[in-house]
Amino acid sequence: MATEVEAPPVNIEVDQTETKTEEVEKPEENHVEEKNEEQADENKPDEENAVVDGEKQEEVNGTAPPKVFLYQHPPWNAIPSPLPACIKVETYCRMLKIPYENVYKPGTDQKLPYIEYQGETKKHDLIGFLNSKFEADPDANLNEMDKACSRAFQTMVEENTFWSLMYYRWVDNFAETKKYFKGLDVVRKNVRPKLDQGKCVKCLEAHEIGKHNKEEIYAIGEKDLRALSAFLGDKEFFMGSDPTTIDCTMFGLLSCLLHTAENSPLAKVVNEDLKNLVDFCDRMKLNFWLDWNDLSSEEQVEETRPKSRLSVKKKKRTKSQEPAAESKEGQASADQETEEKKEGEGEEKKEEEPVVNGDATEEAAAEEPKEQAEESKEEETKESEEKKEEETPVALTCAATKPIEMGSETSVGNI
Repeated sequence: MATEVEAPPVNIEVDQTETKTEEVEKPEENHVEEKNEEQADENKPDEENAVVDGEKQEEVNGTAPPKVFLYQHPPWNAIPSPLPACIKVETYCRMLKIPYENVYKPGTDQKLPYIEYQGETKKHDLIGFLNSKFEADPDANLNEMDKACSRAFQTMVEENTFWSLMYYRWVDNFAETKKYFKGLDVVRKNVRPKLDQGKCVKCLEAHEIGKHNKEEIYAIGEKDLRALSAFLGDKEFFMGSDPTTIDCTMFGLLSCLLHTAENSPLAKVVNEDLKNLVDFCDRMKLNFWLDWNDLSSEEQVEETRPKSRLSVKKKKRTKSQEPAAESKEGQASADQETEEKKEGEGEEKKEEEPVVNGDATEEAAAEEPKEQAEESKEEETKESEEKKEEETPVALTCAATKPIEMGSETSVGNI
């Protein structure tokens, strides 16, 4: 029994030592983990710096893709561009995050838009060109039927509905459209709109839609818009939850219709009956055009509006340009003041010069009588000397003859 009683304390002591060793070992493990965390935290800044340095090296080495230069029409009437094709291509670049830069071409006879990339200019099939250069295709996840529907609707909008918009802009509402050219001189602001109108009318007739009357043209456009609204339905975008190429095309036409032809019969149909198309445009702006109002502001429109070389109108200053303009005006005023001072000093000198000349003339006038008197005296002395010279020989001859006569008389009397 004694052995049985003594055994448990021994075991208890062993357990206590084991627990102590475990307790001692645990802090060491925790200490090691804390050290590892500290080392990881110390290494994080190095990794971040390495990433930043790598990005800088990529920028220095020029591995970043160069910009695409998008030549398009400048802003007009609260829209970045009045041409649906220009809005389409720019929206596509924004959607795929393609680096680009706008180059505005007002009053050009070239077809707009066109792009320039790495010295190569492309004027047709711009979307396909961008897909090949940047290896991107937002329609890659669509099946063949969806791609067919997308192409059919895009062709309808670009080749049919577009001309209903052009008819309203250049025929039915021409008086409002030609105000865009008000910055030109008297001749060009009347001639240029007429030339553009003639070109548009010829295109309408060549397309066959121009052979219809006004009501028929608007009816054709309305049917197209109702088909678009039915196809969109309640979807976020035309082909589902993700934007594709068709969304860029539809946004280009609908935005031009709602912003440049807001009083047209087609715009009234969209605003009153086809609300889902209006919501679609607002959704595209929120996703890709947060700077819409800045790009289409009145100041931007006036700055890029075509102007004649003979125009005297001053450009409106932006807030960023006001301090620089004020400093330039201050320098100009200071320069003018210095020039005025110089001119004033020059005039004073000129006014003083006649006075000096007047004194000289007075002195000269006062000296002239003296000189004349001296000259007259010299002449008188010369004349007196000449007279004396003439008189002296006569006196001598007279003196010589008298003694001879007297001598002769005496000689005769003596005889």
